[in-house]
Amino acid sequence: MSTRWFFSSAQVGAGASATGQALPTSVRFNRDIEGRREEPSPVMGPTLSLAGPGEVFGFDRSMVLREEPPPGTPDAAENVLATVELAHADLPWLLSPGTAPTGSGPTPQPWVVLIVLAEDEAAAPRESRPLPVLTAPVAALPPLAERWAWAHVEARLPDTVTDVPGARRLVEQGARNHSADVVARLMCPRRLLPNRGWIAAVVPATAAGRDAGLRVTPAGAATADAWPIPGRDTVDLPVYHWWTFRTGQADTFEELARRLRFRSAAEAGLGSRIIDVGKPWPAEDSPGPATVPMDGALRAPGTAAPETWSDPAAQERFRGLVRERVDAPARQREEAVDDQDIVAVGPPLYGSHHTGEQTVPAEPESWLSTLNLEVRRRVAAALGTRYVQLEQEFLMARAWEQVGEIRQANRLLAAGELAAAAAERAQHKHLDALGVADLVTVMAPVSGRVPLAAAGPEAKTLSAMLVASDKVPTGAASTSFARLTRAGGALARRAQRGVDGEAPDERPDPVLLRGLQDMGMDVEGLSGELRDRISPTRLQILRMTDRVPGDFWAQRTQDDARPLRPIMAHPKFTVPIAEELLARWPEWALPGISALPPDSVTLLETNPEFIAALLVGLNHEFNRELLWREFPTDQRGTPFARFWPSDDADVEEIALWPREAPLGSQLRTGGAGNLVLLVRGELLHRFPGTALLAVRGVAGKLPEAFDGVPATPLALDESTVLYLFSGLDAERARAEDFFFVFREPMRGTQFGFDTGAQPAQMESWADLTWDGVQVAGGASVLLGRAPATPAPPSPDLAVWGRDAADMARIAFQRPFQLAFRATTLLGG
Repeated sequence: MSTRWFFSSAQVGAGASATGQALPTSVRFNRDIEGRREEPSPVMGPTLSLAGPGEVFGFDRSMVLREEPPPGTPDAAENVLATVELAHADLPWLLSPGTAPTGSGPTPQPWVVLIVLAEDEAAAPRESRPLPVLTAPVAALPPLAERWAWAHVEARLPDTVTDVPGARRLVEQGARNHSADVVARLMCPRRLLPNRGWIAAVVPATAAGRDAGLRVTPAGAATADAWPIPGRDTVDLPVYHWWTFRTGQADTFEELARRLRFRSAAEAGLGSRIIDVGKPWPAEDSPGPATVPMDGALRAPGTAAPETWSDPAAQERFRGLVRERVDAPARQREEAVDDQDIVAVGPPLYGSHHTGEQTVPAEPESWLSTLNLEVRRRVAAALGTRYVQLEQEFLMARAWEQVGEIRQANRLLAAGELAAAAAERAQHKHLDALGVADLVTVMAPVSGRVPLAAAGPEAKTLSAMLVASDKVPTGAASTSFARLTRAGGALARRAQRGVDGEAPDERPDPVLLRGLQDMGMDVEGLSGELRDRISPTRLQILRMTDRVPGDFWAQRTQDDARPLRPIMAHPKFTVPIAEELLARWPEWALPGISALPPDSVTLLETNPEFIAALLVGLNHEFNRELLWREFPTDQRGTPFARFWPSDDADVEEIALWPREAPLGSQLRTGGAGNLVLLVRGELLHRFPGTALLAVRGVAGKLPEAFDGVPATPLALDESTVLYLFSGLDAERARAEDFFFVFREPMRGTQFGFDTGAQPAQMESWADLTWDGVQVAGGASVLLGRAPATPAPPSPDLAVWGRDAADMARIAFQRPFQLAFRATTLLGG
């Protein structure tokens, strides 16, 4: 960790010993006589003349580290001071023309200064040689006599450094080495106005530097100021560096943040709406008036409740009728009747493709029952269905982009499956009737490539087994031997006649078979193993494994019904569906959101049941669309698994959901909803980078220093943002006493004063406003009239106008933070 230190100036090398451009020199001699050391007075040498502002035509652009407000900013805050950081910490005082008396002693005057002019006060610097030239009205320029107060050094030093002398030594060392932790900064003390364009420029502060940059004959002393010029109300200034920016509308981050007011979801009318369910079937008569509260993707914390109609009897009738009509197609298939009055096409059974269920389960706690029998959950699923219907062309185009290699792989698998089926028929015709001897003979040409477990560890293959055995004659498995000893051949007929010319009662076993039996071989086992080795399906699996690599082969074996079946894959979409839902149907996502008043902060929680129902309906409908477009799918995939804009999916594969579990528990967060802060206000429009953190409290207060867990923002429009806190539910927020902290977006170090009325008593310099400081006609801060000192004063409190370091500490702007306590927002 490091600490920020401010110092009024930094001078190293010859400039630290010079007075203006004069550098006195001296030589000191030491004498050692018989052990005595004598140090006479130094011998003065000539006074050298150093280069001054009149010899400089500018500095390299690489010296500029950062501008504030950054170049091109369209909506800079009106209360800040324009600043520029310089890489060499001694640069503003390198050519200092002299010193200025301050409360902490003489301070070197900077030889450069930062000025800011409104776009209607001056034109942009015009091109010239050697530097661009800016014509500026003197009345709009800061007083140069006080420029020492608006240039300082900032150093980031280790926390272990606590003493000023030690810190100063480190700063001087960093300035010599041009350390990135030690920088110089020029500030312009001009007050900015809202909604205006500005030109910021680094220009010479001395007349000598001005004349050198304009290439004119010097008209005054080297220590003279660059302005004012007698008899003129404008001055031409050479520009070393410049940029432009624009201030935004009035009001600062702090003012806009303080306007925010907490409104409970009930007070704001958020989280629930009443829908009419008195006529659920448009083509049928209404059974009577009935309404039901409909929640959304967000709801008020702690308002989860079962669906309850205003008329419980109508609710039971509806559920019974929904079950009957959703189950009707499956019932008709089961009964296989030709009754034309039975409804064959009914309302969708959401989740049926993923689960394989064709009817609504009887268990009321099953997520499949809740999803299909409750009106509010069917509405959520229907929203997902409607999104697919509206975006089907776009979604399918993206799906086909992901499936190119799968289609090619499925073509190869289909060819392999056809080849295996044809080979199976051929083998059944030609090889099934063969005995083991004939089978070994048929396989003799490939026997060297047929590994066999029966061959033993030494032989390994059929060919090696036959060669190694002395029980089988050489060549017994060859086709020539088989032709010679065939059953219908001459040799066989002679062997069958016997001695008396009569045929024997039994034919002798083939030579090869007797040899295998003499080897002690399990002939039937060998036959089965050989047939398994030449199984067309097995061989095609091996062939396809080489041509279609993939991890899916681990789940396929030769014993499967269709091991060469097509690959059933589904596309994956990472788009957060919450963004689509809020953009298209915000009142379904969060009922009542359109009526939320400005400058409101409302605490909500995510609704796991609604989100799960919508994702099931979305994936159910998209899988149907995939099948219709002949996409390789079994309709069990989950292409949409993300609802909120986070890094992880909100649900796992729907096909893996436990059937008996409740609907809301299927999200990775479980049944509890994450907290969400809904903010609507001009603050977010003006400061779109506003961060929101969840911070654990300590003894009911915010800790002195904290980082917190940042929320995930989800913008609804320019002034309305949902901040999602993943993993933080209401119970945890109460137990660990969380705070929700708005933090001002800061690009870097800023200086300035607050806007608004000056408080009668300040607790610190952070309470100082522009109304509390003296501003000259050109809107530049003057040091003459000091504002009231904060009370109670402390020994290390900065003093107005004492030196540049104190002015930096006074004007330093810390990021404004506004905190809401979770227990207060949750009611308790």
